[in-house]
Amino acid sequence: MKDLTKGNIYKTFILFAIPLVLAGILSQGYNLIDTVIAGKFLGADGLAAIGATSAFISFSSSIFWGYAAGSSIHTASLFGAKKYKEIKSAVYHNLISLVLAAIAFGIIVVLCDDFILKMLCVDKTVYSDAKLYLDIYIMGFFLMLLSNNCAHIMNAFGLSSYPFLMSLLSAVLNIGGNIFSVAVLRAGVTGIAFSTLFSALVVDICYMFKIKKCFLEMGVLKDKVSFNLGLLKKISIYGLPVAMQQLIMYVAGLMISPMVNGIGSSTSAAYTVVMQIYNINAIVSQNSAKTLSNYTAQCVGAGKTDQLKKGVRVGLLQGIVFLSLPLLVCFIWARPVCALFFPEGYTGEGLDYAILFVRVYLPFILFNLVNNLFHAFYRGMASMKLLLLLTGTGAVSRIVFSMIFAQRYGMEGVYIGWVLSWITESILAGVSYFSGGWRKTLPKGG
Repeated sequence: MKDLTKGNIYKTFILFAIPLVLAGILSQGYNLIDTVIAGKFLGADGLAAIGATSAFISFSSSIFWGYAAGSSIHTASLFGAKKYKEIKSAVYHNLISLVLAAIAFGIIVVLCDDFILKMLCVDKTVYSDAKLYLDIYIMGFFLMLLSNNCAHIMNAFGLSSYPFLMSLLSAVLNIGGNIFSVAVLRAGVTGIAFSTLFSALVVDICYMFKIKKCFLEMGVLKDKVSFNLGLLKKISIYGLPVAMQQLIMYVAGLMISPMVNGIGSSTSAAYTVVMQIYNINAIVSQNSAKTLSNYTAQCVGAGKTDQLKKGVRVGLLQGIVFLSLPLLVCFIWARPVCALFFPEGYTGEGLDYAILFVRVYLPFILFNLVNNLFHAFYRGMASMKLLLLLTGTGAVSRIVFSMIFAQRYGMEGVYIGWVLSWITESILAGVSYFSGGWRKTLPKGG
């Protein structure tokens, strides 16, 4: 375990961030390969079937991801204060409540799957496969969320290398399972869904052993934990606002998805590819920013709030350095990168729409890097009002701009709206930070 507030900040940030960024790339990498496998073996319709529900799955995941990220800030603060007994109790309450909520959510979604697919305007040619994929994936949803939550806990302990190892294991299992189920067993979208859930199960088991080892090192392994409603409420104070932040952020994508699906199956396929390429770039800046989030929370817990501004500067520099490589690769080799997702020789509109996004609009993701940085900073400080303000501005502006420009420019209008929302939010993020209003949320004496 690692105290991030001590030592050379540049060295601390880079050593903590490298495994996080690599883990994020691996995570998105095997999602990307899932999409490539679907496109190569199942064709454009298989690609569209998976992509048609991706906005809803991302939206649902974001809520639980937000709760895990928020509650881990509480854990990181306790770790900074060296309150190990409270950490064990917080972790158990967090994991149990998350799993129960995810299982209940999965049951509700399966019961309402037709309503959800109709709301998403899923094309009738891929409707049955999209429904099958959604039902299987969502019933094992808790397995995915549990591994994600455990990764946040490891980060709160200053252990970013273990989540990287788990991402590597998950990638190997996922890719191997997908190739076997789709290419050998010919299981279609069913095979892709099941292989994803199986890899999550294996990773979850590994995380449980690692958490147990951490408690042993803290000297609290044998300490008994009993249910405490008051503690659950305290964790929720950290978790629910970040869950709300993620809900607001992804609701824009959920609302735009019917717009994209309504244009046709080719745009659904293009949007699936675009989201994978965007995610592989965004995950780099997001996971780099997690360094700042955990660093900030540990600083607040340890009473070292004088170090916060330097953390922001180092975090911004680090994010730019990390993002430069994948962004340049995608920009320079836009056509071959996009073509990876489609059957060999495919020259339809789906490919053209994907290349357009990568060449013209993806470079503006640098504005979103700024947004991710300040999201992480305000999460680490538990400044939830500022976090929700930034996220709400970005979500509302994306919806409004997309509706305005999509009416005239179609799919390109969706891209324009997305970019303008990044720019709008980054301007507000800069103003909120340099005006110094965030200092009011610091503990007294900070």
